[in-house]
Amino acid sequence: MRLTGLFAALLLACAATPASAQTFGPPITGLCLLSRANAISASRAGQSMQAQLRQMQSSLTGELAQRRAAVDQQRRQLEGRQNAIAPIEYQRQLAALSQQAQAIDQQQNARFIAAQTNGQQQIDRALNQALGRVITRSVCSLVMERDHAYGWNNAMDITPAVTREMDGILQAVVIR
Repeated sequence: MRLTGLFAALLLACAATPASAQTFGPPITGLCLLSRANAISASRAGQSMQAQLRQMQSSLTGELAQRRAAVDQQRRQLEGRQNAIAPIEYQRQLAALSQQAQAIDQQQNARFIAAQTNGQQQIDRALNQALGRVITRSVCSLVMERDHAYGWNNAMDITPAVTREMDGILQAVVIR
């Protein structure tokens, strides 16, 4: 049993670490590879967006906790008055408080998703502009997603060039 657990942990560790690509053969003229995810995550704008989203998530979590606490307090007050009001009125008010709690959750989620979408749109514009420049400079006839390849010749990988170009276009994302 212990050996099985150790083997499973080893498999998980191996799966969690990306395998380095082997260089296969000579570069193919006109064929370029791009890791979109790596270009974004390595760019200053991508890192800026992630930091801002983490900060926003913390802020929203705190705000959500405060607003939920207020609704929970109202719910406890309502429960304390349950015997003093008609059952139908109690159910109506309880349902209203539940809807209010659900609306708070939905508002927070919508704010986060809107901010994330806005940031991603800024990054996508910078990525497209950077990609266009690098493709032209590198004379790429075909660009393929590098993350789906088993191996490649690093001379065909335009990811670092796209990241550098993105850094020149967009330093930081402004999340609203």
